[in-house]
Amino acid sequence: MLGKATGATKGKGGSMHYYKKSTNFYGGNGIVGAQVPVGVGLAFALKYQNKKNCASIMFGDGAANQGQLFEAANMAQLWKLPALFICENNKYGMGTSIQRSSMNTNFFQRGDQIPGIRAQGNNVF
Repeated sequence: MLGKATGATKGKGGSMHYYKKSTNFYGGNGIVGAQVPVGVGLAFALKYQNKKNCASIMFGDGAANQGQLFEAANMAQLWKLPALFICENNKYGMGTSIQRSSMNTNFFQRGDQIPGIRAQGNNVF
């Protein structure tokens, strides 16, 4: 993040370029929501290889209206993949309030047949 040659990205990128295969951390992406289908692909690999693990797929409320999110979620549920979708909702996507960009601002309810819960991010319990 600080452009240091000794840093996580060897000084060649910011937070969207973090990646460390040895710890199964596949980082972010420079395109809004593009990490979601990548995460579902990782979940598919886990299932295919019979690995007892789960892909945690994080995205923000700005990505919640992206088509690839719905397509990836559909595939994850259809194929029963070990995928956990986590929406970090700060009420603004790319500077636009969720009320101006989303008909349903309860993103945890959008999963159709995928169960969702709402959690307060500042409450560890």
